[in-house]
Amino acid sequence: MGDKFNMLVVEDDENTFKILSEAFDDSTYKLWRVSTGREALKLIKEIYFIGIISELHIADIDIIEFINKIRKIDSRINVIILTAYSFADSAVKALKAGAYAYLLKPLNVEELKLILRRSIENTCLLIQVGKKKYYQDISILDGLTSVYNHRHFHEILEWQVNHMKRFPQAFSLFIIDIDNFKKYNDTYGHVDGDKVLHDVAQLFVTLTRDTDMVFRYGGEEFAIIMPQTPNQQAQLIGQRLVDGIKKQSSVTISVGLSTFPDDAHVKEDLVTRADKALYRAKRMGKDRMCIYDKNVDR
Repeated sequence: MGDKFNMLVVEDDENTFKILSEAFDDSTYKLWRVSTGREALKLIKEIYFIGIISELHIADIDIIEFINKIRKIDSRINVIILTAYSFADSAVKALKAGAYAYLLKPLNVEELKLILRRSIENTCLLIQVGKKKYYQDISILDGLTSVYNHRHFHEILEWQVNHMKRFPQAFSLFIIDIDNFKKYNDTYGHVDGDKVLHDVAQLFVTLTRDTDMVFRYGGEEFAIIMPQTPNQQAQLIGQRLVDGIKKQSSVTISVGLSTFPDDAHVKEDLVTRADKALYRAKRMGKDRMCIYDKNVDR
């Protein structure tokens, strides 16, 4: 990839491109710019881009068709969509078609940089998987389970809370504990215990959606952040996790669920309330999910 990450910007608005240029005016990125889909697709076939930042409405091609054509050229390239708040629904459709993320105008530079960083991490993981190698970035990944680590959890959760305060949308959080894990370790040994941690973590990845993020919270505890997911939808996912782990693993799990902004407006409260719901699930017999209830979880 050379000394810099090649980034392609598909944007005909000068002000937006100026913001992007100033945001990435360093030694990390080389920005390329085109104004049409036809130009972009031609360039993508000639040059490797680590990511593409595109306006939702391109003059000569529908965004869904554009994403599909990019994926046929190289499915590892992540597309980040830029749009006004009034077109957020169309941006969600682009996500379903394979876009990595969308950002609302006016752009927040720090949000843009974080999304881009995550996009590059994701692309690097896909590249390594394609070569059948293990990729491990010790700054964000847990070495045993190959999911994101505790420190990265707090980074992403803080970003989610701050982002949703600006553009209110629900998102949900699971705190999950493997039931009776100490007993399992004592019975079968730490080697088998480590294998269970890895296998359960990968089942979480399989049983959740592409947009959800799985973290090892610590020990036998995990966390899952579900963007743009209200409480009722999260409950369905949580039950799928409980049932799936019981069916496909030798252990069971207990799950606590809290949702922003219904249950909390700050990061620490959201975690605490998911934790309280988790411990109620434990008290009720384990192998189940509980949602935070302010009348019960005091």
